[in-house]
Amino acid sequence: MFGRKRKGNPEKDQENKEPDIIECSIDDVRGAVSLFMKDADDRLSLRAIINADNKIDFSFLHDYLGGVPDRPFYMSKETFDIFADPDFARHIDRAQIACDQYFLEKGEHPVAPGDSSGKINYFKLKNYLKEEPPFDLFLHPEDRMVTHRKPAEK
Repeated sequence: MFGRKRKGNPEKDQENKEPDIIECSIDDVRGAVSLFMKDADDRLSLRAIINADNKIDFSFLHDYLGGVPDRPFYMSKETFDIFADPDFARHIDRAQIACDQYFLEKGEHPVAPGDSSGKINYFKLKNYLKEEPPFDLFLHPEDRMVTHRKPAEK
């Protein structure tokens, strides 16, 4: 009773254990996110794992990765693309919101007329974007989602 040390509960110790720090690729993170969403409740939005600074919260994903990555990864809250660079996610989010607002107001996509690549025309978005992204962005023709990947030529 007095002076005796209780034995720890091994199951609780395992639960409270800090996850391992691991090296992983962006493809590993994409796979973990995919598995997480497949197992997640339908009421859970993918935005739940994205912090305000677009950094992915790996407390949700460490079981799928086998640990926490040794470097941060970032996800767009609008398109759910994953990046190693925080600026990509931030610029894509802002561009997606600007493109959606432009489409709602003008009824057309903010691309140059006759441009088959879907490259976003930043001049058309000048009233919707605070800052022009330093790289080209494209609108996917089917779902109007912004992407940094140039679509394949038809």
